Amino acid sequence: MSGSKRVASECSCCTAFPARRTIPAVPALAAVLWIALSGIAAAHSFIAAILVVSENVEQDLAEAVRGFVLAADERDGHPNETSDGHLGGVDVHVLPLPAEATRLVQKLTGSPDEPADVVIVLGPKPAADDAASKYSRASTVLVQALLAEGWNGDDRMDGFVTRYRLAYGKEPGLLAASAYHAARRLDVAIRPLDGAGPRDVLLEAWQASEVGLQR
Repeated sequence: MSGSKRVASECSCCTAFPARRTIPAVPALAAVLWIALSGIAAAHSFIAAILVVSENVEQDLAEAVRGFVLAADERDGHPNETSDGHLGGVDVHVLPLPAEATRLVQKLTGSPDEPADVVIVLGPKPAADDAASKYSRASTVLVQALLAEGWNGDDRMDGFVTRYRLAYGKEPGLLAASAYHAARRLDVAIRPLDGAGPRDVLLEAWQASEVGLQR
């Protein structure tokens, strides 16, 4: 075979095989997407701890959680919930505190761990302020004063009282009403932020909701 024919033959043999293609790294791409989506999901949810300071802490904590969850279930719900409700359009996971006083607390959707993004403190002063100081380094601490005596005679609370009766088959107490009010305030504070931060902005919005919030 002449040299030119041999070269042509070799070339035709070479072109018989397709060029090597780069196989995309599917597992690596999937991992990147999972991390990105997880970050988005985490950014659109937050942990709200309900810290009750009282002498009858087990009963009062259970009552406070019921009131808070009732408010979190009023707006922005959707099928296949994976949280304890929504505040400000954001998924909220409720963490009852102190942890050793949760025996009577209703079953919640998840089991979030500390530190919480937000800690709502309910109880009389100065005990509530003392308890709040222990969480201020890691979380945004929001102290909710207990509602004034006679709150259940306020016409603005009628809707809450009715919904509480329907949901739990009993009358709400002071801790349930105060926690419900705290959740409503948090809903107003978080909604324009689309999340539980920045801390300074959330604190300012929380303080602004103290007066004039429609119950």
